[in-house]
This record gives sequence, C-alpha cells and structure tokens, in this order.
Amino acid sequence: MAIPAGWSSGAGTAQQNSKPFWQDLAGDELNRLIDNVLAQNLDLEAALHRIEQARAQAKVAAAPLYPTINASGSASRTYQDPQDTNAVRGGGSLSYEVDLWGKNRNQAKSADYRVDASQFDREALRLVVTSDATNFYSQILSFNDRIRIAELNLTNAEEILRIVEARFSAGSVSGLEVSQQRVVVNGFRTSLASLIEQRSTAANALAILLGLAPQNFAPPTAELATVKLPQVNLTPPATLLTARPDIESAEAGLRAANADIGVARAAFFPSLTLGLDSAISAGFGGPAAAATQIASSLLAPIFTGGQLTGNSENVTARQKELAVQYRQTVLVAFQEVEDAFGALKSNNDRAVLARATVTESQIAYDIAKARFDAGAVDYLSLLETQRSLYQAQDNQISVNLGQIQSFVQLRKALGT
Repeated sequence: MAIPAGWSSGAGTAQQNSKPFWQDLAGDELNRLIDNVLAQNLDLEAALHRIEQARAQAKVAAAPLYPTINASGSASRTYQDPQDTNAVRGGGSLSYEVDLWGKNRNQAKSADYRVDASQFDREALRLVVTSDATNFYSQILSFNDRIRIAELNLTNAEEILRIVEARFSAGSVSGLEVSQQRVVVNGFRTSLASLIEQRSTAANALAILLGLAPQNFAPPTAELATVKLPQVNLTPPATLLTARPDIESAEAGLRAANADIGVARAAFFPSLTLGLDSAISAGFGGPAAAATQIASSLLAPIFTGGQLTGNSENVTARQKELAVQYRQTVLVAFQEVEDAFGALKSNNDRAVLARATVTESQIAYDIAKARFDAGAVDYLSLLETQRSLYQAQDNQISVNLGQIQSFVQLRKALGT
C-alpha cells in the first residue's frame, strides 16, 4: 500500500503518546472509573474467553506435529471343563504422520495467527470500551453543568415572573408580559427535566460498561472543568499499522489465510504415516508371548470429485478477500484520524468563540436586568437577553464536551 508521509493538516511528530488517553485527561475519578471498567466489563471478559478458545484450538491444530501413543489392555477368563483358563493382553501403538509437504506446520501456524487475531480483537475492544466509558463520563459531567445552569436560569426566570406579576397587579404591565414570562419559566422547567433524563440515560449506559445494574451505580457529580484537555501528539500515518489493534488483527487474519493456502496445497500430495504396534499376551501361570509390528502407510489422493480443488480455490479467494479488507481497514484508520483531528480543531476554535459569547451575553443580561429593575427598558429587551445568556451558557458546555469527545476519538483513532 502507498502510505502517506503526513497528514493533510500538516501536523505530525515522531513522539508517541506515552500514557493512555484517559490518564492524559487528568482526573483521579476518571482513572479509578476506567480501572473498574477494565476489571469488570463483561464484553472484555467474554473476549478473554474467546482468546482461551483460540489457544485451545491452536493446541488441537498443533497435535499432528507430534507422535500419537496409545496403550491398551484386556483380561479374560474362559470356563471350560476340565480346566478354566485365564489370559491377559497388553499392548501399545505409536503412529506419526511425516509432515512432508508442510500441511501440519501450516495448520499450526494458521491457528497461532488466529490466537494473535483474537488477542488484537480484545485490545481493539478495550480501546472501544475505555473510550465509550470516558465519553459517557464526560457527558454526565456536562449534564451536571447544564443542569446547574438551567436551575440558575429557572430561578432567575421565576424571580422575573414574580416582578412581572407584581407590576401586573399594580397595573404597570399587561397580561401579555405575564403570560410570556410564564411560558419562559415553563420552558426552563421542561429543559431541566429533559437534561435530568439525558443524564440518567448516560449514567445507565456507563453502569453497564462497569458490569453493574444501573440501580447499583451512583453517577459522578463533578463538573466538566475537572477534565483537562491535553496536547495531542499526532504521530505519522505509518505508525498506525502497529499502533491500532484492529489493523494488527486484520494482518494476523491475513497471515492465517496464507497458512491455510499451504494446508490446502499440501492436501494434493501423498501423506506418509509411520506406525509401531507392540503386544504382550500370557495366561496366568503360563509363558508370555510378545509381538512387535512396524508399518508405514502411504495415502495419495487420486480422485476426490473436485473437493481438493474447490477447497484450494476457496481458501485462496478467502486470502484475497482478507487482503482487500486489510487495505480497507488501513484506509479507514487514516480517515478516522483526519476526521477526529479536524473535529478537534473545529471544537477548539468554537470554544474560544463560545467563551467570548458567554462573557458578552452575561454583560448584556446584567445591564438589561438593572435597567428593567429601574424601569428604563421594557420586558422584551430583558427577555431577549435572558434567552441569549442561557443559550450561550448551554452552548459553551456542549462545545467543551465536543472538545473532550473529539480528543478521545482522535486518540482512539491513533490506537493510543
């Protein structure tokens, strides 16, 4: 494959990211959470058992490389007048298939590569699980912030409603202003209820990643500001080939398919088996007799109705398919890094604008509120600045969450 020398953004460094991404986000609570996820996640536990299955299958596949030794024994008693007879027989056999064409060796290699693939699959799953857990954790923290802001705005809206109702009673405003402010208050209450529901949903998902029932999980109460966004080392594209476990899994699967072709080709040639049989028999009290037999057998396929040819064509086509899939996996990895880095840059730029917007919206609201209290501005001016401030604050939290999630996605795409 033609591996690009750098990224389209021009960024790139040979320095690897030394720590897992969740440790770079700097938070003891998050580190403890991820440790628990790695220890308790049921998908990871199931993947570990899949590795054990692959290792067991590799043992089975490697067995023909060694001799097979069997032992047998029997005893009998014959009732026959005028004298009963007793007899015992013991024996053993050894057989070994000479691996002339590499069939057994390639079969063992294929199984070993599949063990490697299953291990890389678990590493890829580990990356997915830890990134999902980090995203759910940061979502919960962002909902904590958004709920706090919604509660503050609801309190302010209720205070304004109280003032408007008092002025309505005094006859200085109409019922229209009262109804409008009641709509605003109800809107804040609806938004608050929705945010609480979304936080609960994210907490439930995080509990499942921890291998816990949602009822037994207490969601974190920290603020999103406790998660610090670090600098990203955007390593060169070629490093992805060995850094991303999904690419390494695809490579291991391709190696296994190559070995399967060797097995299929060897099936066209004769197989040679050497054998040794030994037996000892004797009657109780009588002489023992021993016999040893050495034999070899050669089995060559002559006509199989196209079975061997079909099998060879099948495994060859499978190898070609996996080669294409490997290339596709690499290309998708390049795309994911570019997409995630672009999203991170965009969210960083948006965060600067969001902070400035919140600052200006707060100033505008404070001025409008003071003038409204003094009767210098009408209700609509206050209402507009109130809505703008809430939207700006809520948007800033969403942008900050987007920064963290795009950072996690980028590190996941880099395989670190």
